Order: sequence, then C-alpha cells, then structure tokens
Amino acid sequence: MTKKTSFLILFCLMALSAFGQNYRTRIMDFENPGSRRIRRFEDSNHWFYRSLPERSMTLKTDGVERIQIRSFSIEKLRKPQIFILVGKVRIPFDLSLKERANGYYIFEDIEFDIPEGSEKIELLCYQRSIYMRAYEMAKIVPKAKPLRIPNRVIHAHAGMIDISHNSSTSEYYTFNSSQAFRFTHNNARDGIIYVRARLTDRSLPKFSLWCDGEKVEDFEFGLSRTTKYTAQGVRYLTIGKKLDLPKNPGSTEYELRAESEHMFMARPILLKK
Repeated sequence: MTKKTSFLILFCLMALSAFGQNYRTRIMDFENPGSRRIRRFEDSNHWFYRSLPERSMTLKTDGVERIQIRSFSIEKLRKPQIFILVGKVRIPFDLSLKERANGYYIFEDIEFDIPEGSEKIELLCYQRSIYMRAYEMAKIVPKAKPLRIPNRVIHAHAGMIDISHNSSTSEYYTFNSSQAFRFTHNNARDGIIYVRARLTDRSLPKFSLWCDGEKVEDFEFGLSRTTKYTAQGVRYLTIGKKLDLPKNPGSTEYELRAESEHMFMARPILLKK
C-alpha cells in the first residue's frame, strides 16, 4: 500500500470520525476566491464562491479541527465532484444532490477532519457551475452541571412509621437497640429533630445523640403519654422531645442510638438559612 493510498484511507476515516457529535459552525473565508453568488438561508444570506479557471481556493486551517463544505450548482451536472488538496495529496469527493431550490441544485454537505499539522488546505473544482462555502466546525462542549449535594442523606434506620396529629400525618424513622438511625446533613444546613418512644412497661426509654462518631448527650423519656398523637400499631406514645442538632459547618453525620429496649421514632427537620 502506497503512502498516498494510506493517507487517502486515513482522510476518509477522519471524515466519518465525528458522526453523531454536536458542532456549531463558523464561516471561513477563502484567501483567493473567484466569482461569487449569494444563497439565501432561512435566517441569513451567505456568499458562495467558485475558483478561477483551473485554480484552487485556499483555506487557512491552523488550529481548525473539522470543516464543513456547503455547495450548489447553477446547472444540472452528471457527476459533480470537488477535490481537497492537503499538501501534495488530492482527495476527490463526489457530491450528492440534496434538493433543488430557487433555481439551484443544492448538494449534501461534506464534512471532514483536518489532518494534524495542516496549516492550509485547497479546494479545487473543475466544473465551473459549482459554488462553495467553507465552515469551521467547533465541538459543542456541554457545560458541566454543578454537582448538587442533597441537603439530607439517610443512611440507616429500622423502618418508617406514620404519626398522626389532628388531620395531618408525618413520616418518622424508627430505631431500636439493634438498629440506629443515622443520617447526614450537607450544605451547612442546620436542623432539629423530634423524637418519641413507645411505652411498653414501667421502664424509661433512653437514647443518645451522636455527632460524627462522638457522643453528644443522653436523653431519657418519662412515663407521660400523649393523647394528641397516634401511630398505627402503637398503643402508648411518649410526649415528644425536640432536640437542636449540633451546628453543621458543612457536612455532618448525626446518629440516634437506643440505649434501652424500646422502639423510638424520629423526624429530622432542616432549618431555613
């Protein structure tokens, strides 16, 4: 396989390498255009050019990665064709008719990658009725979406239970002696937490609050029962405790541990900044 043949194969593969990618286009100017004709688009008008007889038109491609060539003819051609010259290598491109509009024979766009290190390329067309326009294709790099960290992340609990008050119902997380309730508050969000326990006998429910693995405080319920709050399957509920969670400078893990053989119910709430 000759060096020229290898280059032609590589160039054709490069012409297909970016299929499916998103680009935006920018008009490029020929250094030595010949005559010109205007083509009207829906949102703008652009000049299209043809070279002088037996002459090529030059495009500066330093820093350009990919190019699109748009073209049309003012007459019907049997085999429309253009050539791309990169150095001493000439690559032919057959043009396919896309549509006929406003008296022009409009061809499908041609797209190809510019070989690395090519400071310029040339466009050559022997058929005098074909006009061309070149566009640089720049990849559209999607903006990275900022990673949004949720304000609260629940890590562990023993289940969920609904506690009703009047006509409203709130979800509580349960914890017991074998399963703690553990959660994290992020984004420097402070919070409070409401805790209740199920009374089963004359023993006092006890639990502890931990912050980032360190015990903060122990708490104990009395034997007083609430008559305003109810939970399905729970006969006796304690009066609730409202705890202020330790300050959260950024991201803090909180944990509630049962220190007695009771079922506890907790509802964490984020405070507004």
